[in-house]
Amino acid sequence: MAALVVPFLALVPVSGAQPEGATSTMPVFTPYPSNWSPNFTVFPYNLWQVRVTPQQVTAQRESCQWFNAQYDELMNQVWGFQRFLADQRDVWSAPGVTEAGDIVAANLDQSAAFLDPRAHTLFIINYPDQSEYSPLFHGDSFYRLWYQFTQISDKIKRRLPAGQINANDATANVYGTVIRDSAVCAGA
Repeated sequence: MAALVVPFLALVPVSGAQPEGATSTMPVFTPYPSNWSPNFTVFPYNLWQVRVTPQQVTAQRESCQWFNAQYDELMNQVWGFQRFLADQRDVWSAPGVTEAGDIVAANLDQSAAFLDPRAHTLFIINYPDQSEYSPLFHGDSFYRLWYQFTQISDKIKRRLPAGQINANDATANVYGTVIRDSAVCAGA
C-alpha cells in the first residue's frame, strides 16, 4: 500500500503536509524566434554595445524566454519544498520528502542545463586582470541564477536541512527579482 501512496503524493494538489508547488516535473523548455533585443540604454551597457556578439544576444533572448515561462513555477517549487522539508523537521525519511526533493532537484537540473551554455556565453572573464562582467544588461544575473540552481540541486541531492538550502534559495530569489524588476526580459 505504501508503494502506491508515496508516488501519488507527488501528483496531488497542494494541501496540508505536502510541498507547495512540488507536484510535477516541468516540461522541457524550447526557445523560439522573437524580435526581442537587449537594453542598451543603461550605463555602462550603452558603451559595451560594440562588444556584444550575436551569440550573446541569442543567449540572453533564450534565457529571458525561459525566465518568463518557467522561473516562477520553479521557484514556487523550490520554496514550497524548503517549507515542506522544514515542516517535516528536516527528516528526509518522512513520507513524501525524498520523492518531492527528487522532483524539485530534477526540475532544477533541467533548468540549469538549459541555462548553462547561455549563462556562460553571457558572462565574460577579462584577461589579464580576471575581472568578470557581462556586456548585456543583467547577463551576469542569469549566470548567478544558473549557479544558485546548481547549488540548490546539490544540497537537495545531499539531503541537507532546509536551513542550509535556504541561503541559495534566497540568493536565487534575489537574482530572479533583479531580472524581473529590470524588465530586461519584457517582450522576449
